[in-house]
Formats: sequence, C-alpha cells, structure tokens
Amino acid sequence: MTTAFLKTALKRLVLACFPALAPTGSLSLGEALPWLVPKVRPRFVYETAVLRTGRLAPQFRLLAGIFAVSLAVDLPQRTLDVDVATLKRWDADFDALLQKARSNLVGRGGEEGFRRLGPGRYRSTWQDGLDGSRLLLPGVLRCLNLDGDPVVVLPSPDTMLVVGSEDIPALRWALAGALEFLDSDPRALNGCPLRLRHFDWEPFQVQAGHPLRPLLEQMRQRRLRDEYVRQKALLDHRNDLAGVPITVAPFHLVRTPGGQVASYTTWTPDQGEVWLPEADRVCLAWESGGREQKAWMTWDALKRRLSHLLEPAGLFPERYRLRECPGRDLLERLLA
Repeated sequence: MTTAFLKTALKRLVLACFPALAPTGSLSLGEALPWLVPKVRPRFVYETAVLRTGRLAPQFRLLAGIFAVSLAVDLPQRTLDVDVATLKRWDADFDALLQKARSNLVGRGGEEGFRRLGPGRYRSTWQDGLDGSRLLLPGVLRCLNLDGDPVVVLPSPDTMLVVGSEDIPALRWALAGALEFLDSDPRALNGCPLRLRHFDWEPFQVQAGHPLRPLLEQMRQRRLRDEYVRQKALLDHRNDLAGVPITVAPFHLVRTPGGQVASYTTWTPDQGEVWLPEADRVCLAWESGGREQKAWMTWDALKRRLSHLLEPAGLFPERYRLRECPGRDLLERLLA
C-alpha cells in the first residue's frame, strides 16, 4: 500500500466516525454529496456574512427578494456552509448541486412534518434547522387544507407557519406568531410572509384597505429596523477597528398619531461622512446659537435634492454614503 492510499483511507475513516471534524475545505464533492442540503435564510444573513464572520460568504441565490437559498453540508454534529471557494474546488455548478440537495431533503420527509393547529393553520415539526428549506420541495404543501395560495412565515430556522392567502383569521394568526418569535427568539430575523403563486415564491402583499395591510406594513418596518440595527453594529465595529471616522446613522420606528408604524433616521450635517439608511423621513439636527435645531423632510425629498452627493453603499438593506456636507447655500435650500 502506498502512503497516499493510507492517508486517504485514514481520512475517510475519521470522516465516517467523526464527521463534525471536517471543514468543507477538506471534503471532496463525493464525500459531501450525501449530506448536501438547501438552506433558506433571510437575505440579510448572507449579505452580512463577511462582516459577521470575516470568512468567505456562502454562495446563494435570491428567493423572493428578502430571502435566499444556499448549500450546506449537514453532518450529524455540524452544518458547514458551501462557499464560493469550495464550489470552485469541486468544479461544480450551484444549480445542479441544488437539485441534489433538494433530493436529499425529500429523503428526510415531507408533508408528515406539519402539525395542524386549527382550521387552515399549520406549523412545521422537523425542528432540524431546515424547516424553511422545505418550501423548495415541489408539492410539500399540497396536502395541506388551505384557503387560497400557500402563504408561509419563516420567523426562525426551526419554524415554518403555513396558512392560505384568502384566510384572514389564519393570516392574522401567522403574523402574530411571527411577531412573538421576533420578540423572544434571538435568532429570529424576518417575519415577512411569502406567497406561492404560479410555482414561484413572492412577498405576500395586499391592496390598500385590506384589513391586514397595517400589520403587514408593521412586519416590513420591523424587518428593516432589525436588519438596520444589526447592520449598524457590524459597520461600527469594522470602522472602529480600521480607525475610519464614518458615522452610520440609526434607524428608528415610531407610531404615528393615526396608529401606523413609520421610520426615521437622524443626520447632523457637520458630522463628516455619514451612511444613511433608507427611512421614511430624515431628521436634520444641528446647533445654532447654543440651541439644538431640528428639521424634518421625507427621504424622497432628501434623495431628490442631494442626488449628486448620495452614493449607494452596495449593502442590504441599502445605505447611502454622504461623503461631504452640503454647502451652506444648498443646506439652506434643503431646509427651506
């Protein structure tokens, strides 16, 4: 026996006995394939992966704009994300591997993983961190008795709530359940519902005047608030380490006199370079004569008047760089 043969045999033996020890960088494609699964998470998780971990981000595909799907090697004791470097080393196509991953997920069970909690109300029961990934399986929701198109809410990796698009009481139940997860589960990031229409997933939306319109808007604003807050913390940490004097503006929610949820950010024009979130309104704050002054304007108005100074930062959710303070004349016109 050659030394190379013995090393390979020993590696496979260790992998079989202790699979949690193997990083994706040491696994061959053949070793990884039986464990390959699709992983559905909020898009924010993938877009901030480098900031959070300092490592290469997993390769992913967008799903309905606010979610995304990646590939993972789901070993018995550990789940390993498949990044761009691993795909290149395997010389493998993402979409082809995604089909294999979906097949592996089918083998773990389908419709029996749902528990009926009331008329038209279902909750997943796998509790394996891949509950939300089951929405990628064709027909997995067909056995459920729903009124309208399937609508899913994925408030945590271990939870998928399923209701029908025309069932208002069930929809209200699912959205209220998502809010509970967002308040209690530190892993919860996104409670915004998705709708399966014509074999494609899309954000669930309703027309003005629909009884659930305010609650859906609250969920959307809550998602943005949670993501912007986490994003700001990551950017502040990076800027502090690099010694870069950039102000990452906050994102706040407030309830209007009419009971609606609205967002705003604050900007002090003389604070140097600032990265602004896309909020409903902007509060400009400055000192004049020893007193704090404030002026409010809509985001659309600010963006229109300062379009030549605002630069997209290429983030998700998006922020806009304002590298320099507007001149006094422009600032006076801005506040007029």
